[in-house]
Amino acid sequence: MQYNREQILQLAPDDVSAKAGRQLATPGKWVTMACNDLAIWGECQGSGKNPYQTAIDLTNIAFKCNCPSRKFPCKHGLALFLLYSEDQGKFTANPELPAYVAEWLSKRQARETTKETKEEKPVDETARAKRVESREKKVNGGIEEVRAWLSDVIRPGIAHVPQQAYQFHNNITARMVDAQAGGLASQLRQISEINFFNEGWQKQLLKRLSGIYMITEGYRNRDTLPAGSARDIATLIGWTIPKEEVLQTEAITDQWIVLSVTMSEESNVTTERIWLYGLGTSRFALLLNFYAGNQPYQTMLVPGIQIDADIVYYPASVPMRALIREQRPVTSRSAQINIPDSFLTIYNNIADTLGKNPFAEQIPFMIEGVKATFANERWFLTDQEGLSVPLSNPEDECWNMLAFSGGRRFSAFGICEQGQFDLHFISAARQGVFLKS
Repeated sequence: MQYNREQILQLAPDDVSAKAGRQLATPGKWVTMACNDLAIWGECQGSGKNPYQTAIDLTNIAFKCNCPSRKFPCKHGLALFLLYSEDQGKFTANPELPAYVAEWLSKRQARETTKETKEEKPVDETARAKRVESREKKVNGGIEEVRAWLSDVIRPGIAHVPQQAYQFHNNITARMVDAQAGGLASQLRQISEINFFNEGWQKQLLKRLSGIYMITEGYRNRDTLPAGSARDIATLIGWTIPKEEVLQTEAITDQWIVLSVTMSEESNVTTERIWLYGLGTSRFALLLNFYAGNQPYQTMLVPGIQIDADIVYYPASVPMRALIREQRPVTSRSAQINIPDSFLTIYNNIADTLGKNPFAEQIPFMIEGVKATFANERWFLTDQEGLSVPLSNPEDECWNMLAFSGGRRFSAFGICEQGQFDLHFISAARQGVFLKS
């Protein structure tokens, strides 16, 4: 068990649940507390006649409780997990699972088995080929439309664009959705992020438009590209690979440390981005999960924990996006992380990534032995050789980072996006965690 108090509280759906969980995390409020290698379970006396039955799956962290709360995890699950993390000796070791825990774990396993069976269901290749052919015609038509639109925008010059500002690309964006080129539509929507009142908007707009043009040019010539590059272009256009196909590819088995968990919301869909780092392979992996409306989050991963897992990557010139095929409890933590200690190495790695995929917008990095510094009204990260890079984190995060590290050197994980460095996580001498707010 490797979740500490702070990491468990990060699993709480809100501050109220976290506070209630802390208040319940006292042995006197629990009738029974037991555990084995598979699960933790306990009974907490509530206001009713019978105590609430709570269980936690240790193989792939999940919570179960028969209390009426609609929050997930509820205060009882948080409290039981807190008690277990603080002192496992207070739990009775029991190889036999009580009926309610055994039934719950069995149902979870059955769902996974059903999911695997569905994934193995044979595909009608003829029907699939017809669907692909039909979509290709729409996508090709959409690409010609967007190229014509680009010419119409550029030919008279771009001085007129701020007058139309956030509307001038709406129609072509909608056309790309109709053409089933969702990736191109997403690229076009990003034009809305440009502030046309700021100096230098012309450079930002031309960079975005030229990028869209290069993507369409690459797609038209995809048959001449290496397989990885052709896959990158297809992804940018909006073509996806079924999850079932990815899960059939060769897996990478390693102990992975969770570096960052962030959420973003667009059009009532929440995107969860989880960055992992393989301690043996020194490889990054990005897990993407999508939740519609108020759909509860499925993963219970927080920064700083380690998982033993088989990871499969989506094909790309520089594979990053991945899926967990199988996850197991970590029997022993690996303390050694092999990461660079110089920004020169980081820049070389970034250049290598861009050389393989010039469209890569978010490039992960890890570096050790750095310090947070403040000079000329800006925050920097300085390596042991004295080379500094500016940070794009908000000022309050930078002050928290400095306070957490105490001015000492630390290891860091972050994302380089368009030459800007944004830190998500740092670990100092006491193995703490700084997480973006």
